[in-house]
Amino acid sequence: MIICSKCGETLPDDLKFCPSCGTGTATAAKVDEAAAEAVSEPAPAPQVEPAPQAEPVIQAPAVTGTDTNYQNGNTYTGAGQNQNQNSEERMNFGLAIKNFVIKIVNFTGTAGKKEYWFGALFFLIVMIVGVAVDYIPFVKYGAYLVRAAACLAFVSATVRRIRDLGMPWTRIFFYLIPVYGQIRYFVELTK
Repeated sequence: MIICSKCGETLPDDLKFCPSCGTGTATAAKVDEAAAEAVSEPAPAPQVEPAPQAEPVIQAPAVTGTDTNYQNGNTYTGAGQNQNQNSEERMNFGLAIKNFVIKIVNFTGTAGKKEYWFGALFFLIVMIVGVAVDYIPFVKYGAYLVRAAACLAFVSATVRRIRDLGMPWTRIFFYLIPVYGQIRYFVELTK
């Protein structure tokens, strides 16, 4: 057996030229048949198992601006403004009372329109119940403390609402002007 030096084809001894490439067999190397069989048979390709399909990765949308928790009384800018509006739409009386009590001395951040006015309604209810409880002995002292805490919470809610409207917190002193201040108070805080 002869192996062609150009294409590597195994040829019988009696051929003068390689039928594949046309090279003369004079330059071809002679090999015994056992070696020729080993060379001519290709090695079997290893079996490769297909890779398992990966789970698709879901990426969160990019957020621009400052995105903080509305429940903590912080403001939103950029894409977070939409979330602020959604929080205001979901605001109900129970959540407003919770914010009113939790943020009793929180003068930073903002308070939306619904949160503020639901808190004002709760403040009014606390004041009415407090006056009714004044006639019960030993309970009236606790009622004094509850009403004082409600006043403090209402002032802090008013400051947060003023900030939500884009005005400085010192605007709260403007509302102390008799008659005119109270009229401006209702006009501005209902915006």
